[in-house]
Amino acid sequence: MAAKYEVTSVRVNPAEDRAHRMRVYFITMTIRVACVASLFFVRGWWVLLAGAGAVILPYIAVLIANATANTSGERPDAPPPLELEPLEPEGAAPAEPTVIVIDAPAERRSSGSDA
Repeated sequence: MAAKYEVTSVRVNPAEDRAHRMRVYFITMTIRVACVASLFFVRGWWVLLAGAGAVILPYIAVLIANATANTSGERPDAPPPLELEPLEPEGAAPAEPTVIVIDAPAERRSSGSDA
């Protein structure tokens, strides 16, 4: 049985995904630059808010920008695991194991002499 994949299970186009990530990252980094610039002009507890934005926004920007867009379609079902079938039919007596007897050392057999 061949695997069936539907178009709805395909992920986002890589070019569109990259453009989305760059756009989100650009917007968040613009806000970060505004936070850094505002550190020179604001006073009071606003300095803490601007400083936190300047420090935390790179981490948040990477998390948001690298979040992949999931499709609303269904993923294909995983195939069932393969089951091994016995080599012998049920109820049959097990075959005798093959015994290999080596009576000469490997050096002597490879040389071809019977010394």
